[in-house]
Amino acid sequence: MDKKKIKSFLQRIWGTGWEQDQWAFIAYKGKGSGEFKQRSFRYPAQIDLIVTELSDSNQWADVYFCPHLFVSNRSRTKEYSAPTQVLWVDKDEGSLDDLQPKPTICWQTSQGKYQALWVLKEPLNPGDAEYLNRHLTYSTGADRGGWYFGKVLRLPGSINYKYDSPYRGVVLWENGPKYTPEEIWPRQSELEEAISDLSTVSRPLPKELPDLSAVLTEYGKIIPSAVWRLLNTPPEKDQDWSDQLWRIERLLAEAGLPPEHIFVVARDSPWNKYRRDQRPDEHLWAEVLKAVEDQEIPTEGEDQEELPWVTLDDVMIHAERPTWLVDGIWMEKNVGWIAGQGKSYKSILSLDLALSIATGHPFLGKYPVVDPGPVLMVQEEDPLWRVAYRIQLMAHSKGITGLNVTSNNNAWIMELKKQKVPFYLSAGGGLSFSEGTMVDALERQIDRIRPKMLVIDPWFMVSAGIDEFKAGEVTNMLGLLKSWRDKYGCSIAVVHHYNKGNGETRQKIYGSMAFYAWSENSLLVTREEDNRNNIIIERDIKDDAGEEKIVVEITNFTDGYEVEVAERNPHEEKPKGAYAKIEKYLKTARAGDRISRKEIIDNTGLNPRTVSNTLNKLEDDRKIEIEREGAGNQMWAVPKEGLFEGVDLGGELLL
Repeated sequence: MDKKKIKSFLQRIWGTGWEQDQWAFIAYKGKGSGEFKQRSFRYPAQIDLIVTELSDSNQWADVYFCPHLFVSNRSRTKEYSAPTQVLWVDKDEGSLDDLQPKPTICWQTSQGKYQALWVLKEPLNPGDAEYLNRHLTYSTGADRGGWYFGKVLRLPGSINYKYDSPYRGVVLWENGPKYTPEEIWPRQSELEEAISDLSTVSRPLPKELPDLSAVLTEYGKIIPSAVWRLLNTPPEKDQDWSDQLWRIERLLAEAGLPPEHIFVVARDSPWNKYRRDQRPDEHLWAEVLKAVEDQEIPTEGEDQEELPWVTLDDVMIHAERPTWLVDGIWMEKNVGWIAGQGKSYKSILSLDLALSIATGHPFLGKYPVVDPGPVLMVQEEDPLWRVAYRIQLMAHSKGITGLNVTSNNNAWIMELKKQKVPFYLSAGGGLSFSEGTMVDALERQIDRIRPKMLVIDPWFMVSAGIDEFKAGEVTNMLGLLKSWRDKYGCSIAVVHHYNKGNGETRQKIYGSMAFYAWSENSLLVTREEDNRNNIIIERDIKDDAGEEKIVVEITNFTDGYEVEVAERNPHEEKPKGAYAKIEKYLKTARAGDRISRKEIIDNTGLNPRTVSNTLNKLEDDRKIEIEREGAGNQMWAVPKEGLFEGVDLGGELLL
């Protein structure tokens, strides 16, 4: 689909003059019995992301859009609807001649089925707009279930996968006139006919109704506080009676009140527009039934409480495959752990990973970032100053120059002189998954930024009150993280600790076995016993069977950040890391020379204990001899010919 045409169409119906972002809803459904899913975006800020999502999704799925905007992304309902400048119908039968007055835009979704929009000259509040929508629906013979706010329509010109042979929709015209509400507003006889038709398909208004005081007494405890406020607040000038009356009806329906009881409360409320306009109670009753119907019967395309079944055909054409976010390290849209022993550089690794994804610079200086993009990092253990200092050292190491780090309300933002780095850090913000408002705040930021990765460090600080060893408690939180992954398409890495017991690496993640079962992509970290500067990273990735472990030596993290990486086969016994570094330095000498331990320390940057242990291993391998002399029993290394086997020294190969 042409992205420019999609963008132009959406801007035409949603408008471009908003002073602040509204919310737009789009949806898609896979071929056959695929699951219907919806996504919300900020508009106009994320218009390009919306266009890309619709265009890409239509390659394999039916795509839909909601023709009006919302003030919140909580729900695709009238309660949260913004004023609209379009009306619509969904017409499955009949002739195009029935569409009167002529729609501004009309398109064919399949043979004999049409959808149409009437663009208004100025925005209209949701209550009045829905009233006009209902009139258009009945007067044009369109689908009587399609006039409600929150309705989604097929994107004009999109491919319709409902049929065995997919049908590409056709835009019939898009140059129709714009209208004022008065040009569409129905005559009273038409309105009465529409309401009469609606009443014939619904239950008639009961002759005996409960008393208002009895209803309030019986249901007072479950009536939402918002309804109580509306019942005690008379309308002010220019307020939207329709919107508030509909809100009362919907909230009472959600609370479970029967239609007759909802009717009594709505009828006697100060927001009863039907009494104000001297219209019969049957009109209010029809609206109450619509509010109840919206609760009882899922509207077309909305999620239902069923398992997400797919057919073999769906499986055979499913084209999504695992792809790397960071080559060999982390896959896109995977969740998992960066877990390990205490003081095993878990936070350092997570910060390097986050900064690498945000900047596109290789992770640990070696592993390419395949798909760089925004990163959110929540740090609840280390203070801001420590994290900022580490960022500055890493940025210098990665060659990121001209970096400015600024703070704002516990959030740190990095900017380059010529480009903004999409890295967003919240340090010490007090995130707790037992506190709903904080969780909502994090999700809002995820929705705003749409990150490639979310990093949370550490688990124990954000899970206060959750028993890690009770699967029933941890799975709710883990399930929420996966739902974010599914909804926003981001990877999620959580920093966590090992327990102190024995066992395989995978079994040492602290807490319930649910932790490991949840993981799709994890980095499991231990420290080498004979070289505390070395850490060993085991990659545990469900969609990659690689067995190599990574040996990382992190040095000079006081006034700089230096890492050296080697991959190690777990079945290989030959030690590397510090061993390879010292061996390399000793080969710059000749057989029989004497090199002091201090000289080796100064030239390799390794600590004294590591050097001593490694020299002993080299002696065991008959590559050197160790001599000791002086009052302090100082250690000297004397290279033997075995150190140089296979090395070309001036044209002579020593065997």
